[in-house]
Amino acid sequence: MITAQAIKAQHSDVFTFMRGDLQAAASRCNTPEDACPTSLVFISSTNQLTQACSHTPAIIVLHAKMVAQMPPPSNPGTCYFSVGNVSMGMAILLKYFDTKDLRFSQWGNRHLTCVVHDDARIGSDVLLGPYCVIGSGTSIGSGCRIGAHSVIENDVSIGAGTIIHPHVFIGAGCQIGAACEIHPHSTIGSDGFGYAVDPCGRPRKIAHLGNVIIGDHVEIGSSCAVDRATLTSTYIRSGTKLDNICHIAHNCDLGENGFYTAGFMMGGSTTIGRRFVTGGSSVVTAHVTLGDNVTLAGRSTVTADLPKEGAYGGYPLQPLHQAMKTAVNVGKINEMRKTLNRIIKHLKLDIDEATLK
Repeated sequence: MITAQAIKAQHSDVFTFMRGDLQAAASRCNTPEDACPTSLVFISSTNQLTQACSHTPAIIVLHAKMVAQMPPPSNPGTCYFSVGNVSMGMAILLKYFDTKDLRFSQWGNRHLTCVVHDDARIGSDVLLGPYCVIGSGTSIGSGCRIGAHSVIENDVSIGAGTIIHPHVFIGAGCQIGAACEIHPHSTIGSDGFGYAVDPCGRPRKIAHLGNVIIGDHVEIGSSCAVDRATLTSTYIRSGTKLDNICHIAHNCDLGENGFYTAGFMMGGSTTIGRRFVTGGSSVVTAHVTLGDNVTLAGRSTVTADLPKEGAYGGYPLQPLHQAMKTAVNVGKINEMRKTLNRIIKHLKLDIDEATLK
């Protein structure tokens, strides 16, 4: 729950109070069509505003461009705020309605079935769910939540306030920063894909003795895999966000504040700079370096160093505006081939017709 007074007092740098009852309180956040008198509603279009007003919610947050369209104060109980960026407004206010902690606290501080090694160090206000396993020498910071059936091996370090959802594996020696969140079925610190081939053609596994180091405020989606390094560390730097089903190979280094959309894959020993953004199902090959502020369109493939910032797309990779033209022209190749064939025949050029088919 949050009151209009609290929004004005605590978040005036983002929200501008317009009018209404500052004692109004919202216990839920709803879409405009589902609003009720205890709702907070975000508005970014005229249609949404009309829908919301018909339900008289407690608090309405308008995009700044909508302020001139505020209706007359027929319901003085509704409190209006404006915001320049609706997404940022949601990032700030939706946390007041998030009941995620109830998923962990329902079991009490430590479920009877969890297994905690005597050498493990557990901070204050840590919640341990059913059948989770905490290994020897592991340190878990205060305020952490460890979900059911998660396995945290020996000598792991987890910073304060980090959430580990059910069915997460964190391998030995890995380090997780503060205020991180790792979603179900993700694996941190499994062995990398490294083999040597003997004279008989048989692959021989290369032991991976390194670890994974994750900074603060990192979020990793469901079903991701982050491999440990061979001898050193695989890094995911602070502020980085991984969507579901991403693969981060051994010895890689992901810079701060990157966005990795679902289906992203990368080869080993690759370094990606800060503020990287990628569309879905993109691939970055092994042993390359990408600079800061690189953006990739979905389904792009990087096969060589990319030191210069900018937007790119396609395979082979091109600057994005060229990649978009290429994508459009690919669909015209058959028509172009037929046209070229007719021109060659008309001019009676001596070209092998097989090359045109």
